[in-house]
Amino acid sequence: MAKKTILVVDDVASIRNLLEDFLTSYGYDPILCENGEHAVPYINQADLLITDFNMPPGMNGVELTKIAKREKPGMPVIIMTATPEDVPIDHLADKVIEKPFSIKQLEKAIASLVF
Repeated sequence: MAKKTILVVDDVASIRNLLEDFLTSYGYDPILCENGEHAVPYINQADLLITDFNMPPGMNGVELTKIAKREKPGMPVIIMTATPEDVPIDHLADKVIEKPFSIKQLEKAIASLVF
């Protein structure tokens, strides 16, 4: 079975690095991007998108999710956010997880999306 590629998008380098370590240790192949604009070209290479919701000053996680769902229909998406009340109800993501979250919570969210 081929390695699953996970596109990780967060403007905070320490979070990207933590997720890279976790995903690599579980056998995934992470692609890291600091914002939505940098992530768009990698959408078709990924099996799953994990994105932060709030990434100033550009595209937020919901906008990136909409692009991902249009470019690659059926692609599972997890939005991470410290402010879940700010995520619009029509966000299109398959899961929304609140920061701070445990690695176990993220592992469970990924597993629930058929990984």
